[in-house]
Amino acid sequence: MNTHFLALLLFLSLNAAAASKTSFRHQVLPLHKKSYAPILSDQDVKIFWLENDTFHINESYLKTITQQQRAALGYITTFVGNDCDWDGDKKTDESNLKCKLLAALDLGYQCSEKHLSFLREWFKGDQKILEDLQTCKRTPASANIQDSFIELRMLTVDNTITITYSAVGFDFNAKHTWKWTEESIFTFTKNEIKRTGRKNIEGGFN
Repeated sequence: MNTHFLALLLFLSLNAAAASKTSFRHQVLPLHKKSYAPILSDQDVKIFWLENDTFHINESYLKTITQQQRAALGYITTFVGNDCDWDGDKKTDESNLKCKLLAALDLGYQCSEKHLSFLREWFKGDQKILEDLQTCKRTPASANIQDSFIELRMLTVDNTITITYSAVGFDFNAKHTWKWTEESIFTFTKNEIKRTGRKNIEGGFN
């Protein structure tokens, strides 16, 4: 494990206790029942988290999710580090960056065609999301400036998905850290999904 990532894990460990005091369940915006029959209903589920200096994924739950949930998680995961490293030797075009949560969602390498085409198809009616995807970046855990999830949770009620996560950033050159918690709300149909709300809970947006 590289020294940069060890330093980040140390910082995360020191802050994990404070982060765990935050109740994600009680920070979720009220979800209103829709006028048509529910497509699915779920409980607030922990998807990805840091514990004992190790990242964990709720892989058994991910095997049960819908394509809409996969798209929502895939979008959020695009812009926050989730234990990313080169799959073998780094390619000259940097096309082989494997991120732990993104891989668990079966979306391929970071910023790959498999990754982005899936999200573009599901978010085809959300212009802001499509614009965001154009800025996809490949940032390994060895980068001097990086960020990473501390914990990510998802709640699905009717046709609404709420993803709440806490994350930390680290600038090794400036010896500067930052931390934030935010919530994104997505609504979906059988064929597409849109982000309909975003709430800053603590700190600044990524």
